[in-house]
Amino acid sequence: MAAPAQAAAQAFGPPVRLTPDAAVETPSQPGPSAPAPVIVPAYPPAVTPPPAVSPVVARPAPVAREPLGAPDPDGAGPLDGMQGLGGDPWRGLGRAELLTLIAALPVDTPSPTVKALERRLLLSAGSPAVATGEPPPPRRLGALRIEKLARLGDPAGAAELAGRLPAALAADEPAARALTDAELVRGGLDCPRALARGKSFASAYWAKLGLFCRARAGDRAGTDEALAGLRDSRRSDPFLPVAEALAGAAPPPARSLSLQADADGLVMLLAAMRMARIGVPPDRLPLDKLPALAAIATNPAVDATTRAAAGERAAASLFLDARQLQDLYAQVPAVGDELLRVRDIARRDRGARTRALVHQAMAAAMDGRRRVALAALAVELVDPRLRAGPVGGAAAGLLDGVSPTGDAAALAPAAARLYYAQGRLDQARRWHDLALRSGRSADTAWLWPLAVVATGQGSGDPAALTAWLDEALRGADTPARSRIAGQLALLQATGAAIPDDAWMTVTDGAGPPSGSDAGVDPALWQRLGDAAAGGRIGETVAVALLLLGEAGPATLPPVVTARVAANLKAVGLEPDARALVREAMVAIAAPAAQAPLPNPTAE
Repeated sequence: MAAPAQAAAQAFGPPVRLTPDAAVETPSQPGPSAPAPVIVPAYPPAVTPPPAVSPVVARPAPVAREPLGAPDPDGAGPLDGMQGLGGDPWRGLGRAELLTLIAALPVDTPSPTVKALERRLLLSAGSPAVATGEPPPPRRLGALRIEKLARLGDPAGAAELAGRLPAALAADEPAARALTDAELVRGGLDCPRALARGKSFASAYWAKLGLFCRARAGDRAGTDEALAGLRDSRRSDPFLPVAEALAGAAPPPARSLSLQADADGLVMLLAAMRMARIGVPPDRLPLDKLPALAAIATNPAVDATTRAAAGERAAASLFLDARQLQDLYAQVPAVGDELLRVRDIARRDRGARTRALVHQAMAAAMDGRRRVALAALAVELVDPRLRAGPVGGAAAGLLDGVSPTGDAAALAPAAARLYYAQGRLDQARRWHDLALRSGRSADTAWLWPLAVVATGQGSGDPAALTAWLDEALRGADTPARSRIAGQLALLQATGAAIPDDAWMTVTDGAGPPSGSDAGVDPALWQRLGDAAAGGRIGETVAVALLLLGEAGPATLPPVVTARVAANLKAVGLEPDARALVREAMVAIAAPAAQAPLPNPTAE
């Protein structure tokens, strides 16, 4: 029994209180008649402990020691009071410190809860303190908030905030460009408004935007005039041959265009390529620029398989939604009898094309047993870290076509997990009830803590906790015990009482986990507790978001999410805390070994 204890100690380190002051995808090898797979690395990437999950942000000097002047003028926001973060979210935090925190917030996270909480933070009304005599910052608070919202993929929120803070946007070109890029990606660009926001800037970006808007409006003379100006000043710009195509010339070969030459103008280039019907080869995808992948996914000139691969990766970080992803899946061409062989294909390739084939096979299936098997395969193919977002939502859309009856009992635990991840509690309960009735206790036992954090019910039942542990620990190996310990930490963070003997049993005497080996910045870890203990809600949320980082709760060690959730709960944000815990829990709420799922080809 020493091995589990050593493993737990290595994974978690010595105990630390949570409360204040206290897989790579393998591409398939298709036959000669099948299209070559689009090779896109797994997303989100695997985290190798200890992960670099947060930037190093120094602890602040005590604000109270400095004389304070007027509040920052950029405190307006569409959310106030209970809709936002309260009446004075930045109490106790100086402007200089806040600007550092805002600039470091994540934008590409796969977590719906993190993005929603960050959006709420950025849209909340409230002004930080400004020290007497403090010089104006290089960039205004309003501009940073607008830019961060745009980079999150929320151009509507960014535009709404910009409407309240026009002076902040008028003096900050990076914010104005970020908002325009986000509108280009979403396809909702208002050209007159976008051109107006660029009037005070002289960079070529706005000249390109002017050409784009004239071409979109069918203004041939205006397009030619704008093109003449670009020819004189941007002879080596990859945008130029695309602009020529927009003006009526033959489209350039896609491979002649560099997508790396002007990283700042990439979204503009891709939007122009989309309008000119110029595709992007699969080996030229800018994999590290997720909004750009969303623009590629909506380009009809790109082949359908590449669009699905790009769109799936963009959807993983919420730059496309589940419905858009389902539409992309429907357009991927199947070859021969592939729709009848999706299980065999899935054994070789677990990528976007296979998921697309499963969706198409489900649309064509009439037999009830086959539909159950296809829904099971769709759920199985979702990366656990992506269950809460659009990739999981697309699979849940297929699951909606299957009734939770006895014929689908084998699917019930996986279906309940997916619906819990999506926050669809009524559907989750129906499948969970089916799992309980089916007698699949080894798999079903792992659903209990997930149901507790998702529904907020059952945490005060010690008998239920004991029954879950007895079943989950039966035959559990070291990795399974580590996941159970993570579940206990997450339960405790939401207020469940975990007795000492439960910790000792699960960790074989090592005790509760800590964050000492979780790969986070120790100063940031401590700062979270200090901010929550002081009731500084805005600072607590900002530091919590930094700790969660781009990885998000489903990828980080559970103790990090537990620490964040406990402190959010301490400042009155229990629904957000519970949602984060749910996302983290759903990634580990399953035994290591999954039972084989039915073959979808069986009739």
